[in-house]
Amino acid sequence: MTIAFALVIALVAVLIVLEPLLRAASGRPVAAPAPFFSDSDDEDDPRLVRRDRALAALKEIEFDRETGKLSDDDFARMKTQFTAEALEALRAADAAAAGGAAVSDEAIERLIASARAPGSAKRRFCMECGMPIEGQGKFCLECGAPVAAGA
Repeated sequence: MTIAFALVIALVAVLIVLEPLLRAASGRPVAAPAPFFSDSDDEDDPRLVRRDRALAALKEIEFDRETGKLSDDDFARMKTQFTAEALEALRAADAAAAGGAAVSDEAIERLIASARAPGSAKRRFCMECGMPIEGQGKFCLECGAPVAAGA
């Protein structure tokens, strides 16, 4: 009885291990496992991904030099290359962020100007994003921030 139980458990373990291989052989897609945790929400922006990879490469070559895997000459050459790439990626990310901030500032200025126009005394605006609050809403429909009672 014990041997039969052990054989069943071993068979189940083998099937669990071989399941991705069997699924791939049958033509069904195999999904990549989700990371355990992510310390960054920048995976969608290719500029930020490029920045993160360049900075990680700099850390990696520093570690390789300290452990003796990389000579000082190779380290200097690679550090120059990866530093230039990281700076370029950082500048691109900063330029994109500055462009987005300028657009939102312009939008807020337009909303303020429309609020100051005659006949708009009863309009309410979100204190977080500047969007007008419609009706007696308690939350901004744009950003979800709670609206102050007197706003």
